[in-house]
Amino acid sequence: MDYEEAEFIAEDEHHYIVLAIYDIVDNKRRSRMVKCLERYGRRVQKSAFEAFLTRRKYESLVQEAQRLIDARTDSLRIYLLANHTMVRAWGAETKQLEDVIIL
Repeated sequence: MDYEEAEFIAEDEHHYIVLAIYDIVDNKRRSRMVKCLERYGRRVQKSAFEAFLTRRKYESLVQEAQRLIDARTDSLRIYLLANHTMVRAWGAETKQLEDVIIL
């Protein structure tokens, strides 16, 4: 294994907070998106999911989720939050995914 491969593997082991938000017009497409996002994280609001993923899982989510929308009528945003990210939450269902420490 050379230096570049080792660096990629080490980088992929880091976990990132991922936020996915969507506005999907069609009920069937919206239902498929919810099922997709539930495989990676948990719903925090009606159209918002958060997850704690490796870079590789994040890329997998992006590839899968982007295929589920109609770009003419729907919108999808997936944020990869890293480097000193802090999440604050209030109200119902505010428990964290797990203790999140990002170095």
